[in-house]
Amino acid sequence: MNKNTLLAFLGGVVAGGFTALLLAPKNGEETRKFISDKVKEGVKSGLGEAQYEELRSKINDLKSDLKNSMTGKDTPGAETV
Repeated sequence: MNKNTLLAFLGGVVAGGFTALLLAPKNGEETRKFISDKVKEGVKSGLGEAQYEELRSKINDLKSDLKNSMTGKDTPGAETV
């Protein structure tokens, strides 16, 4: 995937998100779910299912690492109080 394709995709996601927010007759929770689903669909179609799952796994790993580092878990020499 080249840089222009990625920028066009991201631009479309942002424009679609703003349009959905402005025109949606749904409440906030429903609108956030709708936008999230559409972004996932766009990422899957742009990357392919296998690449999407790999990216999702890496993001979840990063979230876990960040959470652990913020709580002091999994840090060498860290003491629990």
